[in-house]
This record gives sequence, structure tokens and C-alpha cells, in this order.
Amino acid sequence: MANLFVFADEPETILREQPSASSRAVNHVLLGTKLTVVEQSGNFLKVTTMREGSGGWVHKDDVRPTPILKVFYVDVGQGDGAIIEHPKGCMLIDGGPSDGMHRFMLHRYDSLFDNGGKVHIDTVVMSHPDLDHYAGLTPILKDPRFTFGTIFHNGIVRYDEDHPDVVFDLGATAMRAIGGQQVRVLTETISTLSQAQALLAKSDASPTQNPKLVMTTYAAFWRAALEAKQQGRLGSAKRVTSRDKTLPGFGGTSPDLLRIEVLGPVPTKSTGAFEFVGFPEPAEHGETPSKSPSSSHTCNGHSVVLKLIYGQHSFLFGGDLNIPAEKHLLAHYGTANPFECDVAKACHHGSSDFSVAFMKKVRPQVNVFSSGDNKSFDHPVADALGAAGRHARGDFPLLFSTELARATTSSGIHFGLINARSNGTVLTMAQMKEQHNKADVWDSFAVPWQGKFAQS
Repeated sequence: MANLFVFADEPETILREQPSASSRAVNHVLLGTKLTVVEQSGNFLKVTTMREGSGGWVHKDDVRPTPILKVFYVDVGQGDGAIIEHPKGCMLIDGGPSDGMHRFMLHRYDSLFDNGGKVHIDTVVMSHPDLDHYAGLTPILKDPRFTFGTIFHNGIVRYDEDHPDVVFDLGATAMRAIGGQQVRVLTETISTLSQAQALLAKSDASPTQNPKLVMTTYAAFWRAALEAKQQGRLGSAKRVTSRDKTLPGFGGTSPDLLRIEVLGPVPTKSTGAFEFVGFPEPAEHGETPSKSPSSSHTCNGHSVVLKLIYGQHSFLFGGDLNIPAEKHLLAHYGTANPFECDVAKACHHGSSDFSVAFMKKVRPQVNVFSSGDNKSFDHPVADALGAAGRHARGDFPLLFSTELARATTSSGIHFGLINARSNGTVLTMAQMKEQHNKADVWDSFAVPWQGKFAQS
């Protein structure tokens, strides 16, 4: 029975010391954990794990023959980074600001690198060109142990705001008549790798060499992508917007396949050249609203917005959406509500810059906040946490934080990791306990969560 693999199919699947339901539990593994079968005794299978602790005996009714959906919200510090392992492949959504995602992936897939093996990432999504979302993808693209299918992005470019020729660091803009008003829109975007290469060539040819015309970290990302392409490790790059409806390759409707809907960014028109509304900064109480586009709010607000659907469950990734962007999305979709989901990655790390009306549309059962120890932001802030809980579904909505999931021991910081697992009908969320020297190392929650204790 060597080399037979099964997958845990309970929210916490129990491995026992002996092939008996009354035997002592030696390990609890999460839904979807891959197990190697080494022996069988009646209705029990003796299994080993790759890195999830002790092996043991599991009842055959508690496992399944096929893999499920796994979503890892990785603690990348002050930023976003998620790994999605699905039955047909693996994808990344953002990579954080530095090498944290790369280090986690080297740990997770270390056994696959034996004897020169490679890991294939079929899909890479850069939600928007802010350093804390894309810079951590660069070392992964540069690592020859990884190969890639397509990089999807929103097409927005980043010039260096300190370069004397740069007027607006997101590129060229123009005035357009939209809804009876003159609105400034972003007109300069890229899509393909060849267009990214042309942008870098323009930067290199700029008379002013310090700083470069294109922002250094943004240029480094595309140089790494072009190098991976030249080495035969990357297929292509493509801008995606709401025009695409679904992410290419993920448009199926079969319940055992991952479907990914593209809800944003929303261009100013449904056909023709791609242009994006310039978003101003929202006004604080007592302030006069600005009409001038803000670079940060325009870049963040046009994040790629994805809704992942697997069986009965859905997951929303909204990048760094903000108040003007969320209002823009709500206006575009009108009475329709494609935003409601089971699990939402909280937009912009839990910033105060959120729309209550949008939160009421999302109505998740679970919110996941991805943030770090950057005290200039203090994400997630108190009002975002409170509003997320108030406008979630259920009597026991779940709020997770990559930052709060960290633990500190004598050996250093153990970075937080939030797990979401779905087999299409069962959804579970989990994080590791701070003290995990026992058989049960997980704090896990079946969704919808009914509370730990009886209420009567």
C-alpha cells in the first residue's frame, strides 16, 4: 500500500495510536491534509504526514481520495500574501513587501525540491502595484525552483514621483465626460510582458538616471518576470478587469473545480481603451471633499478584486479597496450583489478607509486581516475591526489576524498563518495555538461557527 495518498476529510481529523475509535489521539490534522497510507487494519488506515506531526491510525470514513481547496493567508508583515492550492494547481495572490512569502514557500514545498524538483505556480495575481503587495513576488520569480503560468495584474504602472519628468506617478491622465461631469482618468496602462519590457526600456533611456523613470521596486518585479520568461519558467502576463468576468482558466461551473470571478477593477467603459477613474482621498469629518485624484487612492482603489468559488463556499480578495473605490464598485453593480462571500480578506489591512455600505454587501462569515507591526499605520484599526464584526453574518462571526496569530518563543518569532480549507461542503478556518506541544495544535472553527459552548 506504499505511495497511496489520502486526504483528511474532517475539520480536525484525528489520528490515533491504535486502529480503534477508543484509542488515544496522537495528532489532529486539518481538513485536506495529505496523508501517506502505509498499512490497513479493518476500517482503519495507518498513515504518516509530511510535516504535520505524528502519524497514526485514521478511520477510512474520515479521509477522501482527492485533494480539496486550501487557502493560506501568510503572515508577510505589513502587506498581503496568499497561497491558494486547488485540485488542479496552485496560485499566489500578492506576495507582501519582502521575502516572507518566499521563505514560507521554501518551507512548505521543501520536499518537492529534492533531486532538482520544481514547483509550478499556474497563476500569479498582483492585485495592484503597491510595494507591500508585489515586492515579495520578485524573489519567487527569480528563484529557478519555481515555474509559472500567467501573471495577472491591473495594468497600472508606477513611475518614480521624484523623477523630474513625472507629473503623476501612475502615468498619463486626461479629462473625460462621465455621468455629465468632467472627470480626470488614468489613461496609461500595460498588459503584456512585451509592453512591460518597452516600459523598462523607456525608463533606461531616460536622460535622468537617478532616480530612474520607473519606480525601482516596480521595475525589479517586471525584470524578474522577463528573466523568468527568457529562462522558460513563465508563460505570459495579462491585465484583468471586470470586462473579463472570470479569470482566464477559471471560468468553469463544476463544483469540484475552482471558479474565479473578476469583479474589479472597473474601467470607465466596457469596450475600447482601458481607462480608470482617478479616485480622490476621502474627506474626514468637517473637511471639504477633494476632487483631485490621489495617487495612492487611485492605485489602491483599482485593485484586482477576485471572488473565488469552490462548491458551496466563496472567498473575496479585494486588495486595498478604499471608500471612493467601493462606492465606484457599488454604483457599477447597482442592485446586484456579487460581493457577498463566506470568507473575506479584509481590504487594506484593516484601514479606517472603508465603506459601511460595501461591508454590508460583503457580509462574510469570516474576516481575515493581513497586517504587520508597522506603527505608522497601526492596522488593523479599532473601527475596522468593530465594523467588520458588526456587519458580518451569524451570531458568532470569526475575525482572524495574521499579526495576532504570531507567537514568540525562545527560538524567535513564529509568524502567523491563517488556514482556510473547503471540500466543497465543509469549510473550516484554523490557526496554530501558541503553545502547541500536544497532539492537538490547532484552534479550528467549522463555518458557520455555532460557538464553542452551548447557550442554554
